[in-house]
Amino acid sequence: MATISDVAKLSGISVSTVSRVINDNPHVSPEKRQKVLEAMEQLGYAPMQAARQMRGSGSQNIAVVIPNITNTFFAYLVNAIERTCREHDYKTLIIQTYGEKKLEEEALNLLKLHHVDGVILCALENDPAFIQSYARYGSLVICNEYNSDESISTIQCRQYEGFYEATEYLINKGYERIGYCAGTRTVVIQPVGVNINTDRYMGYAEALSAHNMVANPAFVYTGIKTFEDGQKFIEEYADLDVRPDAVIAGSDQVAAGMVFEARKRGIRIPEDLAIMGVDDQPIATQIEIPLTTIRQPVEEEGRLAAVELLRQLGGDKKKSVRKKLKLELAIRQTA
Repeated sequence: MATISDVAKLSGISVSTVSRVINDNPHVSPEKRQKVLEAMEQLGYAPMQAARQMRGSGSQNIAVVIPNITNTFFAYLVNAIERTCREHDYKTLIIQTYGEKKLEEEALNLLKLHHVDGVILCALENDPAFIQSYARYGSLVICNEYNSDESISTIQCRQYEGFYEATEYLINKGYERIGYCAGTRTVVIQPVGVNINTDRYMGYAEALSAHNMVANPAFVYTGIKTFEDGQKFIEEYADLDVRPDAVIAGSDQVAAGMVFEARKRGIRIPEDLAIMGVDDQPIATQIEIPLTTIRQPVEEEGRLAAVELLRQLGGDKKKSVRKKLKLELAIRQTA
């Protein structure tokens, strides 16, 4: 463990000046401050690190990093994580990134400054190497996202297989023009197993291909991620020259917006348009026509992520774990 003396030696600056930098004292020249900060970074030294380790105690806080709490999937995921952590006397800090790299970095810096003992990342904004650079400051677990760095424990779902099965179900029901909605602005094609959004799309596209059908770019819709987006999709549906006869909506919220607007406009579900949601949130059974949806085991996913982080915090860091959970179809009335 690096000490303040190590920082002073490496930077060539006195211990008293290093202390002033750590305490953000303004009476330090910019040149000396930069040398101290560079030495701290190189040594992996963080304020309060030594004192806490000497006491043998941590903050008893865990940071849970999500894109946005208003997305009900992440609300349920956080709930499962927090309940598990509280059973072991850990408190959770919820950090929303809104998809911004800088906000994710700020959350990881809580680990560096030892304000939290571990971090569960439920969405990734920065590259794996950047995330890995924070592992030396404490425990990291990635949940819901894909991660190529096998040194970091990961809990994820088998998105490719789930979307393949869902598409095949629609094909077997007789649908021929199957649409696909993504919350992202674009659909990036990468090898299977690299990216959660790619795996979803590839499961859809390759199921079509297996049945001698083509993933028509005209039936791929991006930037659709809210209830209102689902409504807007149906508003524009009537003006399409060639309409899909089924669509995988990307989330239950989007699917519910579609169903709501379709009923207003006299579009029959599923006769005119079959709609499939994703997640199996409570709204899936609360709307007038219950959703057929791809069920994600959100409770299990959150619980396992918390259990894995707690295992590491308990001192068992011999090896990382990678768990892949199965998605299942919940068959109801919209498809």
